Amino acid sequence: MDSICFRTDRPQHEATPSPWLPVLRFAAAFFYINALLSLEIPPASMDIRSLLRVSPDGICLLAGMCLLARPGRPFKPVVCAAFTAAAILIKLFQWADRLVPAVFNRALNLFLDSQRLPDLIFLFWLTRTPETVLMSLLGAGMGIAVMSWSLWVALQTLHDGLAGEPTRPWNIRRIAALWSAAMLTFTAAAPAGLVGGSVFPRMAEEVRFILDLDEIRDRHQALLGQAMLRALQTASDLDRLDRAPVFLIVIESYGMSAFSDPRHAATVLPAVRTAETELRSMGFDMCSMYLTAPTFGGGSWLSHATLASGVRIDSQIAHDLLLASRLVPLAEYFNRAGYRTVRAMPATFWPWPEGAYYRYGQMVIAPDFGYRGPAYGFAPMPDQFVLDWVARRIIRGASDPLFVEVILTGSHAAFDRQAPYLDDWDRIGDGSVFNTLPSERFPFGWSELSKASPAYSHAIVHVITMLKDFMRRFIDGSGLVIVVGDHQPCVELIGEDQPWSVPVHVISAEPDFIQEFMRRGYTPGLVPAQPLPHPGLDTLFWDLIEGFSSGRAATSR
Repeated sequence: MDSICFRTDRPQHEATPSPWLPVLRFAAAFFYINALLSLEIPPASMDIRSLLRVSPDGICLLAGMCLLARPGRPFKPVVCAAFTAAAILIKLFQWADRLVPAVFNRALNLFLDSQRLPDLIFLFWLTRTPETVLMSLLGAGMGIAVMSWSLWVALQTLHDGLAGEPTRPWNIRRIAALWSAAMLTFTAAAPAGLVGGSVFPRMAEEVRFILDLDEIRDRHQALLGQAMLRALQTASDLDRLDRAPVFLIVIESYGMSAFSDPRHAATVLPAVRTAETELRSMGFDMCSMYLTAPTFGGGSWLSHATLASGVRIDSQIAHDLLLASRLVPLAEYFNRAGYRTVRAMPATFWPWPEGAYYRYGQMVIAPDFGYRGPAYGFAPMPDQFVLDWVARRIIRGASDPLFVEVILTGSHAAFDRQAPYLDDWDRIGDGSVFNTLPSERFPFGWSELSKASPAYSHAIVHVITMLKDFMRRFIDGSGLVIVVGDHQPCVELIGEDQPWSVPVHVISAEPDFIQEFMRRGYTPGLVPAQPLPHPGLDTLFWDLIEGFSSGRAATSR
């Protein structure tokens, strides 16, 4: 009877669990985590073999779990949540650390760039349809949710293996600990093809940046102080302009590549040569220069701040310090010289408190234009409408000399939807005519900017042609027109290792104005010819102030 009872305690059909099953589950969970952290961004350019590379970050996560796991003890949800969050943050950091250099031609600065995330989302909203934005946000949310759930399951599986009872012939916890230590040693000297990159060295750089913030601020403050001292010692009455109107026209993403990249130059150069010939036939002369912008692929406000201050403003820290400084901005010099100062900003939708530093007498933002037509990507209205509005509302009938800055946004990425050109400017009116005209469309999107060369070239030709016609219609020979790009287009469009230079064109029928810039290194015509390296964009500020003043120096704000 005893033997019969013994046999009924363990039914014959119940199989003995395989000692290999926990090992296989453990290995599968770690492979998933390793593959996820090794996954290249964007996946479209991924080499599938990269999924087999050893991820140092994955090894660190495993080593941390080996230290925390105890046989027979459950894994606390808060600990599992912390490891899941760490893995997700590692992946997001990897993505950002690859995206930022691909757009801005510089390394990610987590402290500064994270503050611009709302602007990035707003840019996506402006340049895509609401349906596309909504689907993208839903897709991103679902992707993060799925990744979080799968990581949670994988980490729980790792813990179950580490905290389980030793099974012959394996002690998973001991072997995992030894293997983690060995692999961390191996990854330090292993070939790059076998080992993926780690975010920890980059994160250490971010921590060092935060710890050095005071020193960084001090350096920027010193540059502002030097500029203030130079201004106090510089004549700044702008009397040599003889109250001539001055127009500063900033073109979005107008970089040196428009001339130096054969893919763009083949289209842009003939249009520029034609504009040069026609302007000369109207009595205008011109000269040009390459200047080095403080930003690349984006961050236009840094270039605007540089132009306004005469100081290279290459980070948000420098920008914020400038706004709080007593440095006299460019528009204020014109205010003091008796000019009416106006800044036209068609892509600014809300009141702009930062504009108080720039000291323009009038700030015109998007709602002020009264535009009644469609938007075109980032540009809420066509550049042609903006220039026509400035001509009708600002230039015509002006009794005071004018200093007008106009920001043209039609050449902003993603370049796939552009406004048509109206030969008859009298039809522009409130812009409602553009509702009846088809836009220029190109077959690509944000994820395919490497294919955007024809669209980018078209945008630059469009703005050059438009500016030439604007000058023919609305600018008399006494004025000084300065056309400048704010930065190069993104890296994906023009490639890596490109200079940060932008073209500057000076156009006027007054020979003395052109000669002053020629004396400062500008070359004749609309095609710049200066070899590298190029001076900074901040020099344009001093070229104006120093080149066209002969009387009293500036005072502080």
